[in-house]
Amino acid sequence: MTMSRTTVEDIKKLDIACKELSKEPKIRHVGVINNLGRLIAGGFKEGTSPLIDSDKIAMTYMQMQLDFKMRQELDEVLGPIDYIASRRTKQLIINVPIGNNLVVIAAEPDADDKDIIKKAEKLFDDITISTV
Repeated sequence: MTMSRTTVEDIKKLDIACKELSKEPKIRHVGVINNLGRLIAGGFKEGTSPLIDSDKIAMTYMQMQLDFKMRQELDEVLGPIDYIASRRTKQLIINVPIGNNLVVIAAEPDADDKDIIKKAEKLFDDITISTV
């Protein structure tokens, strides 16, 4: 089994892509979490405060990564995951896989999820994560 590691250079590229996607008006958060569910790039848009406290945010990142890994069990039968989206009353949450990492996007509940996903895929698909 090969372990892939995200390099400092990769993190810089991911951070730039997060900042670029954060410019969208209804987006509140764009971050990249690693395979352990830890934020490695991006975060909340400047001037935006989280709806939940930082401990719950950390726990939510881990849950998202675990959920993604569990869903991968069906990749062989159904094909790989393009994205996972959930719309709540107060928040739209989208997860887009990039290598072993997940791009986590939080937006206003009335945001256009398909538009955001298209922009995210365009920005993050060009980034290749080094395998060390």
